Amino acid sequence: MLQRRQDLRKGFRRPARRAAEVFFGAHEPAVRCVIWDISDGGARLAVARPLADLPPTFTLVLSKDTPPRNCQVVWTDARYVGVKFI
Repeated sequence: MLQRRQDLRKGFRRPARRAAEVFFGAHEPAVRCVIWDISDGGARLAVARPLADLPPTFTLVLSKDTPPRNCQVVWTDARYVGVKFI
């Protein structure tokens, strides 16, 4: 049986399953992602880019109606990236 990691989040994560975009720099095109869950302090994302190539910080755009969020990578695994909002 797999042992779960201790959850160290400060806020409750809500399931989201919605499309968003990430920006890695002024001269790079946006990359699509899916927000799997989100809290006031961070999110779990599936990004359409190899996770090994992610920079340590980037900008997440949730929608046209919300301000962009600056993110810092906290963890990655084979499928997702966990970020905290900075």
